[in-house]
Amino acid sequence: MTKVLRTTYSKPYVDDPEDDNPWMNRVRKAEKTEKKKPEPRKDAPAWVPPAREDKDPPWLKTISSLATEKGREKEGLFLAEGARVVIEIAEYHKDLVQGIYVDETFDNEDLRKKIKEANLRINSLTPAQMKQVSAVVSGQGIFAVCRLANEKPNYDTAHIITLVDSVQDPGNLGSIFRNAVGFGVDGIVLGRGTVDPFNPKVVRGSSGCFLRMPFETGIDLKERFLLLRQKGFCIVATSPYAKKSITDLTSRQSKKIALLIGNEGSGTNKQVSELADEWVKIPMENALDSLNVAVAHGVLSYQIAQTK
Repeated sequence: MTKVLRTTYSKPYVDDPEDDNPWMNRVRKAEKTEKKKPEPRKDAPAWVPPAREDKDPPWLKTISSLATEKGREKEGLFLAEGARVVIEIAEYHKDLVQGIYVDETFDNEDLRKKIKEANLRINSLTPAQMKQVSAVVSGQGIFAVCRLANEKPNYDTAHIITLVDSVQDPGNLGSIFRNAVGFGVDGIVLGRGTVDPFNPKVVRGSSGCFLRMPFETGIDLKERFLLLRQKGFCIVATSPYAKKSITDLTSRQSKKIALLIGNEGSGTNKQVSELADEWVKIPMENALDSLNVAVAHGVLSYQIAQTK
């Protein structure tokens, strides 16, 4: 009689995978449990990809900050953008240049040669990096980073000083600096409320020559009048209602002139202009009563230069 091997279970063991074997069922159940992926918790936060690593070097952010007055004060640097500006500063003030940067596609070989002759190094940027730094919409693909520096006017030896009251357009102030250099002005005093002379648009508007002109900024003009009078200056303001022109001033008054010019829209502050020694106008035809502040400064500076 054949004996049947029995286990603690009630059914006999037969080596058949289809049989309802408790051991095999346990193995299969374990395998299914391992393969089954746990469902995420309903309250689990959504997966967020890691932030993209910033590929721009830290020094590029520093350069970009020079577009702001706060950034320039913090770093002690300013931007000089454009071919003519860079050449001007490389020629006259290369000791202030910290570095010159060009778009990697920049192909002005003559300019590269002049920069190398000044023993200044050229660094390349990608077009995207150049666009990030540029203060103008369509730049020329070149700029210099320079140290903040300026020479103050010498009131003992100066004969012509320009006093600027609250001119806020950087292009106008840049043109005023160019006029001053072109017509032999000896210094510029920038009153409070006037745009920063190291603003990139002022630097560009002056073609970089603003550093040739001695100047000081953030000055209380009413207080500066006291010093100017002690140094023998005649303070001259402009007014469309004045009866005199620059050429009508006496030889004594013309010897040392401090010309006061004002804001583009409102003109010179009344509390400042009323302290002037003389008021002059620019004779004009066709019932035109005013000129752009930079144009007016150019005309008056030219007239003063002719009286020397």
